[in-house]
Amino acid sequence: MKIFAVNGSPNMKKGMTHILLENFLEGARAAGAEVETVFLQKKKINYCLGCFDCWVKTPGVCVQKDDMPELMEKASQADCIVIGTPLYVDGMTAQTKTFLDRMIPFADPHFELVDGHYRHPTRHKRGNPLDIVLVSVCGFYERDNFDGLIDHMERMCRNLQSRFVGAVVRPSSYIFTLEKFLSEQIKEIKEAARRAGRELVEKGTLSPQVLDDVARDYLPKEALLKGANEFWDKCIKAGKFITI
Repeated sequence: MKIFAVNGSPNMKKGMTHILLENFLEGARAAGAEVETVFLQKKKINYCLGCFDCWVKTPGVCVQKDDMPELMEKASQADCIVIGTPLYVDGMTAQTKTFLDRMIPFADPHFELVDGHYRHPTRHKRGNPLDIVLVSVCGFYERDNFDGLIDHMERMCRNLQSRFVGAVVRPSSYIFTLEKFLSEQIKEIKEAARRAGRELVEKGTLSPQVLDDVARDYLPKEALLKGANEFWDKCIKAGKFITI
């Protein structure tokens, strides 16, 4: 399996998205996958102009000169795209959304009916649908905070006529800052993420059990609330966001 992973966190390697994503990809590599990761923050990706030139003037080719052609080539050669993003305002980061918006040249402007629903045909014909996996973190305690983002990804996959394999999510991600105190618990989360990566490659699925293990609650809600607020007080005192 060839995996193309994009990290849409502006904090890149210093963020909690990176921790979860890299452990997931480590498991995929261990199962034999070829993996390449790109940090979107490092790439020049302009906003979509909405000109539709890539549909009517230069079919399949965007008129803008930036890093997207390189990224689209990598995406077109992959069996699976892994989208890594922290939860921002109940959705994905601007970097991630801009990257996905610019994937429009992959689509043909015509419509076709798929299961009774309008869809765009894809320009890139392949034997199997492109697999897409979401990897995301958020500071909130409750797992249902990811529902809107997951719904967005599922709908996007249907429009791309791709297969949404699943969402590897970690709520209360501030736990990663507490490794000094919760080393065993954090070790379990990372191992669960690696198991998820192995499952993707070996089985082509993500089991409910492994996803539950990644998202498992380890602290009472009130205790984590106290710890998270202490973390932010520490950041405020330092006058900067303390990355890990």
